[in-house]
Amino acid sequence: MSVLTVKLRRDLARRPAQLIWVVTLVLLGVALYGASYDAYRNLQASYQDIFDRYRFADLTVDGGNTAAIARQAARTTGVAAVTVRTVTDVPLRVPGAAAFPGPVVGLPAGGEPAVDPVDVLSGTYLNPDAPDGMLAERHLAQHAGLRPGAAVEVWQHGSWRRLTVSGVVSSPEYLWPAPSRQDILPAPGSFGVLFVPETLARQIAGPASAPNQVLISYPPAARGHAARLDASLASMAQREGAADSVTRAGQPSNAALSEDIKGFAELALLFPMLFLGAAGLAAYIVLTRRVAADRTIIGMLRAAGFRRRTVLRYYLWIGLIAGLAGAVPGVIAGIAAAGAVTHLYTKAIGLPLTVVSARASTVAGGLAFGLVTGALAALAPAFSAARVPPAEAMRGLVPATRGGSGLLARAERAIPAARHVPPGAWLVLRGPARQPRRTLYTEIGVVLALVLILVSWGMLDTTRVTLSHEFGQVQREDAQLTLAQPASGPFLASLARLPGVAAAEPSTQLPVTLGSGPSSYATTLIGLRTGTTMHGFLKPGGGTEHLPASGLLLGIALQDKLHIRAGSRVTLRLPSGRSVTATVGGFVDEPLGTYAYASLSQIHTLDPTAQPATVLLRYTHGANRAGLRQLEAGTVRGKLAVTV
Repeated sequence: MSVLTVKLRRDLARRPAQLIWVVTLVLLGVALYGASYDAYRNLQASYQDIFDRYRFADLTVDGGNTAAIARQAARTTGVAAVTVRTVTDVPLRVPGAAAFPGPVVGLPAGGEPAVDPVDVLSGTYLNPDAPDGMLAERHLAQHAGLRPGAAVEVWQHGSWRRLTVSGVVSSPEYLWPAPSRQDILPAPGSFGVLFVPETLARQIAGPASAPNQVLISYPPAARGHAARLDASLASMAQREGAADSVTRAGQPSNAALSEDIKGFAELALLFPMLFLGAAGLAAYIVLTRRVAADRTIIGMLRAAGFRRRTVLRYYLWIGLIAGLAGAVPGVIAGIAAAGAVTHLYTKAIGLPLTVVSARASTVAGGLAFGLVTGALAALAPAFSAARVPPAEAMRGLVPATRGGSGLLARAERAIPAARHVPPGAWLVLRGPARQPRRTLYTEIGVVLALVLILVSWGMLDTTRVTLSHEFGQVQREDAQLTLAQPASGPFLASLARLPGVAAAEPSTQLPVTLGSGPSSYATTLIGLRTGTTMHGFLKPGGGTEHLPASGLLLGIALQDKLHIRAGSRVTLRLPSGRSVTATVGGFVDEPLGTYAYASLSQIHTLDPTAQPATVLLRYTHGANRAGLRQLEAGTVRGKLAVTV
């Protein structure tokens, strides 16, 4: 056994605490990396497995000649399956509760569709012999407590129709219950989805209704050129009168979850790097102190004939051993934690299946992180130890050069008042000044610890500020009342006279696709009074904006996405399939969603068939909101939904 090996063993036996802390920090950093990064990859794999198993649509086309669109899509090379169905937004109501809006989606009663089938979690699939049977999407079922045999009512041509729950299902379209790209955080009880037989969906939509949506799926081999297929099929659908074409990436649920996964991916690397940085700093400090403590021994070893590279290799090995000792258990702990984190995450958002696997790349990355952290931390002390001349090292801690006056000593002589500082204070100040590098590293460690805390606080503060701006300065209404027929003046006056209601304003909401050149964006066009008090318009640079009588106010994100500015002309593709043009009057900066706004008169000019079928309500201070919801539900005939 070599002399240095004996020294290492004795050092570990005499002073184990320092290296144990280094090993622990490396272990935590590697385990956090493995848990977070593998959980991120597991979630990606879970989503992809769900999309593949349930043949999630790559392109969804709304409106137009759906039969012709489906025929042409089926003949297109690279298309695996096509499904045509009816989707209609109507009010839904669980007996004893307030109504809420939601889509009713048609499915074949005799079997699953070729694209976007559902997973039955409880109960049974649709039965052709039960024309009033339906499937409740699991988010709605969980919130309303629906089970097979329960009843849900849908609004059909002026009256409520009672349907019976056949089963509770999960759908790849609603892994996250997002009504639209602009509304990805609906309030509980304000949105729900029902799946019904296709014939029943057409009855609910109207006597002369026809399928209004086409779902197109690509095989896995064609996903490499999905963008080309999307553009080609969307162009074909537009020629056939389609109102909108939504890619898989733009589908509301998938888009919301993708943003969540993207944020998860950033944190999956940020926090482990902070921990590993702290571990490297701790290892550096520990090894620097070891070199200082071993100064006399190093001099003796060098005088006895040990070469510089031998001493260098010895201290470098200490760092590598500490890194490896922390990395190996860290990798194992990370694999176990990744599975637990994945299950907790998928359970929280309700994924129907979970994919958990250990990846060789993550194991290799964890081991590499640990070894590199230990090696880099040991490198500088190792070079310092190897460069020490034997005669100087054997002096111990006495410097070989002439001592000089430090910064504090010069300050004491230059500033007369400094001579009156108590000796105890000078003792405290001179300690950090004698070891400036050690002081600097301690400060860096404190900064890293604060970063970990402040990042978490910053995320919470950002959420609070975002919600405060959105619901304090932008959306100022307390409730939205959606009607089956336009809101007249007398009707608004009757609402305003309800006890607890301070004001009522009409509003129009139209799903549109904004276009400028080759770029387009699907959003909602919201019509309001020019002097509305229900909505605030925040300028991108600060301040507020007024809704102009003519022209559109657009979300600031559309400025770069559509390459437009104030005064530009944009094309609006309406739900009917007709296209009109309008002028951009300005831009607004809103925390949640990217909408388009126009005055009610401007919307009537763009689409004379559009009517203000939404009422925005503001309550008086201290109003009984729960009681008002019931009062409005009992007072307003022909209502669709009340959303607080």
